[in-house]
Amino acid sequence: MQLFFNWFLVFARAGAMLSVFPVFSASAVPVRLRIALGAMLAFLVSPTLVGGPSPAQLGLLDVAVLLFKEISIGLLMGYLCRLVTFSVQLAGHFISMETGLQMGSLVAPGESTPTEVPGVILNLLAIMLLLALDIHQMILIAFTQSYTVLPIDGGRLSEELFRSVTAMAGRTFLVAVKIAAPLIAVGIVVNLLLMVFARATPQMNIFAESFSVRILIGLALFGMTMNLTAEHIAAYLRQLPEDFILVTRLLGG
Repeated sequence: MQLFFNWFLVFARAGAMLSVFPVFSASAVPVRLRIALGAMLAFLVSPTLVGGPSPAQLGLLDVAVLLFKEISIGLLMGYLCRLVTFSVQLAGHFISMETGLQMGSLVAPGESTPTEVPGVILNLLAIMLLLALDIHQMILIAFTQSYTVLPIDGGRLSEELFRSVTAMAGRTFLVAVKIAAPLIAVGIVVNLLLMVFARATPQMNIFAESFSVRILIGLALFGMTMNLTAEHIAAYLRQLPEDFILVTRLLGG
């Protein structure tokens, strides 16, 4: 009974994390597959746990509180890893505003709401780098080892945890600005030049011609800076396992 109870609580944490984890939370991934993967993780982790709360000594309310805590921890772990997709989508929004592509939108993999075309491209790039660099494997390994510092019925909030999570969220905006910075800078220069042309040739409708110019220059620069963009995303992804372990340790106290 104790082993099954531990398995159930580990499954709750693993399932909550996988429900929002990049790649695994994609709409193309069947729910049954996510459940099976969470159950397999719980099957691998639960036999290694020592002790844990006894179900015979817990009431229904205690079990509900314990389950809520494990799900909350899993969601925090999953959303921490999902920050990279938020970052690239924000960068895609900045880029689309500068290139004039904000009117065109697609549904990015793993998302249910339409996203600008640059955001979809960057999201696909982030997912490919996540898989190519084996970051998903590092995160899953870190999850299986997290119970040494954050056991079942563990976890507490602290000021240091709040500061760390806030800093990680702030890095999301910093990476987005780094990715979009070349196009933002060139967009400002192009707009200034168009303003000069508009003053020099008032009889010409510069506003109507500016859309094609901005799109052409923006797409060309977006393609030329793709290597630099991939480096920024890869550096962010390599930091994810360390952030994951840090948050786990801070939660464990």
